[in-house]
Amino acid sequence: MKAESFPIDSAKSTALVLRNRKQYGQGKRTLDEYIDFFQVLVKQAAYPDGLQLCLTFQDGLHPVLMEHIDNLAEAHPDDKQVASWYKVAWDQWQLMEIWWDLSQAHPALCSTSMVTLQHPAFLHSVSAPALATPAL
Repeated sequence: MKAESFPIDSAKSTALVLRNRKQYGQGKRTLDEYIDFFQVLVKQAAYPDGLQLCLTFQDGLHPVLMEHIDNLAEAHPDDKQVASWYKVAWDQWQLMEIWWDLSQAHPALCSTSMVTLQHPAFLHSVSAPALATPAL
C-alpha cells in the first residue's frame, strides 16, 4: 500500500500555531514585535476579525500588560475589533514606560502601597524588578 502525500495547508498550519500561546504569545518579545508577529500569523491563517481573534491576541499578551488592560475602567478595548486591542495594549505599554521613568526621576512619588508595575523592557526578563505606581 502506497502512502499518499498531502500538500501542506499553510493557513491550517498557522491556525494551529495560533491555538498554542507558547508558540505565538508575546513571551520575550517587545509589544511591537508581538503585534507584528501576530498580524503575520493572522494574515497567513486568514482569520477574520472578531471576538475569537481578540481573545487569541489577549491570551498571548504578557500577563503584566494584560493585568493593566484588565484594570481599565473606561478605555477597555472593543472585543470585536483586534485593532482596538493593539491600540489599548500599546497605550498601556507607553503608560508603563512613563510611570517607570517618573519613578526613576522622582522615587518619592511612588509608595509600596500602590499597584505593582514593571517597566516594559523588563517584561521579558526573568528577574524583572517591580516598582510601585499609583492605581488608575
